[in-house]
Amino acid sequence: MAPATLEELADERGLTIEDIEQALRTLPRPGGGSLSEHERGVLADLGIDPDRTARSPLVAGVLRRRQLERASLTTEQVAQLLGREPSRIRQRLQGERRSLLGFHRHVGRREWLLPSFQFELGLHELDGWARLLQALPPADATSPVALVSWLTEPQASLDGRSRANVLADGADVRPLLDEAATFGVLP
Repeated sequence: MAPATLEELADERGLTIEDIEQALRTLPRPGGGSLSEHERGVLADLGIDPDRTARSPLVAGVLRRRQLERASLTTEQVAQLLGREPSRIRQRLQGERRSLLGFHRHVGRREWLLPSFQFELGLHELDGWARLLQALPPADATSPVALVSWLTEPQASLDGRSRANVLADGADVRPLLDEAATFGVLP
């Protein structure tokens, strides 16, 4: 039987309403906040009518967080990918000199998850990537969904490319560092 309320859905997924509210405060609303086809499919699979919930930012926030978690790599997977020890990967995720983007899973084992785009684009090897991450708040200190969206969504000011793509293409990191200083600041 499908959850009847958002509280039941959050409980079933191991989230608190406070977690969801915090994520929603910083969640960007691309495309006017409408759900993607994948998100609509996930809702339908849960037995929830997507048309009734498509306008709910709370449900969209939960789905985006779950999508991000599923699309991310574990510390062990990244260690294997890079030919390093997991402890070295964890070192690169923490502190003022962090050089990898990661956040902690909310449900189950509290482990690091690393969004895969940084490896697909080769960002993990760039000094500019480390500098940009150090200029941004750690993902666990904000909404990982909002942070990843800020990095990966196409920007009109960048000719329709994302900040991550621009950096991967060799652009100067300084303009991105200036933008990073305003991340999470409401106009």
